[in-house]
Parts: sequence; structure tokens; C-alpha cells
Amino acid sequence: MTNNQETRLDFIFGTFRAFEPIDPIIYSICESMHAEMIFLLGTYSAFPQSLGPEYDLLVLINSTCKKPMHEFESLIANRCHDLAMVTASVHKTDVIKQLLIQGNIFFSALCKAENLVFNGIDNPLSNTIANVPALGVEELEKEFNCQYSRAKSFLSGALSYRITGDNQLAAFMLHQTVEQALNAFLTPLIGYRLQTHNLNKLFLYARRLSRDFYTVFPRNTDAEIQLYQTLHKAYIYGRYKNNFQIGKEVLQMLVERTTTLLEMTRTIFFEKIEAIREGNNYIV
Repeated sequence: MTNNQETRLDFIFGTFRAFEPIDPIIYSICESMHAEMIFLLGTYSAFPQSLGPEYDLLVLINSTCKKPMHEFESLIANRCHDLAMVTASVHKTDVIKQLLIQGNIFFSALCKAENLVFNGIDNPLSNTIANVPALGVEELEKEFNCQYSRAKSFLSGALSYRITGDNQLAAFMLHQTVEQALNAFLTPLIGYRLQTHNLNKLFLYARRLSRDFYTVFPRNTDAEIQLYQTLHKAYIYGRYKNNFQIGKEVLQMLVERTTTLLEMTRTIFFEKIEAIREGNNYIV
């Protein structure tokens, strides 16, 4: 732990001011890994509300750390479990610095001074917001359309399997529709493809660009949680588990929600593109 970290943590847990709700979370993260910067990207109502707020964090760690980033993300969720609901993305500081140098508009918007809740390094990130030339915007649209057409094909496959009565494979194809749709939306805007089939992670990144995505699968009631979990499990269970049963009504609801999500990704993506064209690069 650096001197800056120790000073910050001493301040957090000193006796000269009252605790901030996020301070124990910062402490837990810094005790668990070599965190250099932590950004608070959003605070949301958890379900049930008795769980308190959900904190969405971007954690930048020392570039010498060897573990895969998803292991650090799981570590944060586990260590903070008794404190609050915490979802975090972990990246190496040098990787984000390089993306900022290259003009990445997504991380330029996230790594703003007003989002910074912990700084343990002497040289903070440069937050120059990227300027995307017209040709670059056209390339973003091309990349979106290519992946979006793949998502539409998966939806067509799901509808075909529903007609033949193979609800398991239909659910798998719906999972792939959502995965491809979110990747179509995210990849051009964040500057790289998230190498994951985990819908939780894809929805987390999408929410950072628009909270509307969580209105499709809100997960704010037990029934909504069960519906989302059925879709989430379909990637594995829909192909390999013979006891994975989906009724017609549930499948119909998933078809309707997935269709809504597919349309939403296109609408919001081109809203972001129009904002970029108008020179408003704060797309988050």
C-alpha cells in the first residue's frame, strides 16, 4: 500500500469527521488489492430495498497485478457482501491510461474528477474527452450494424425453435440474442469487445451508458428475478441440461422482453451517435 493510500485511509477512518457510507467499501477494496483509483459511477436502489443502495464502481489497480480482472471483481463482491451491494469493474491503470490516450470516449466520461472517490497515485489520469471524427462515427455505425444483424438472426432462430416446440433451445437463442445485442451496442462505444457470455456484466456496462436497459429486465420483484435468471441460465442449461424446463408463457415473456431489448439497443445507440456528431462527447 502506498503512502497516499495510507494517508487517505487514515483520513477515512480518523476521528475528525463522520463516516461516509462508501468509506468502509473503499477500505475493504484497498485491503484486498493494490487499488490505485476508485470511481463511483452510480448509486442505485437494490432489491429488496432493505439491502440498501447498490454501488457501481470502476476500480483501477496496479499494472503489476497478475490475477485475471474477473477474480478481483469477484473478490470485491465477496469482501463487500456484508457492507453493501457492490458491482465493480476492475482494470489495470496503465490499460485505461492507454485507452484515454487513444481517445476512448467511454472511459473519458467515466474517469471524471467528480466520480473519483479514492486516489492512491501521484499522477492522476488525464481526462481529456475524446473527439471522434466523422469517419470514426461511420465506422462505429458499421460495427454496430454488423453485430446487430447477428442478434436479429438469433432472435429468428429462437422463434423457429418455439414453433417446433423446442423451448430449451429457443431460450438459448434468446440468451444469444441479448448477448449479441448488448455487444453490438457496447463494442463500438466502449472501444473493445467484452469477452464474456455473462449477461450480468454486459447489462452493467450498458447501464453505464443508459439506465433504460434495466427497465427491460428490472429484477425488482421475485417474479422478475426468476424470469431474468431463466434467461441467464439458458446459455448452459438450454443446451446441456435435460431437466431445464420452460413453459410456453415464460418463453413468450422472454421473447417479448428480448424483442424490446433488441429495439432499445438500436434506438439508444443511434441517440449516442447523434450526440457524438453534435460534439457532445459526454455519452455517459
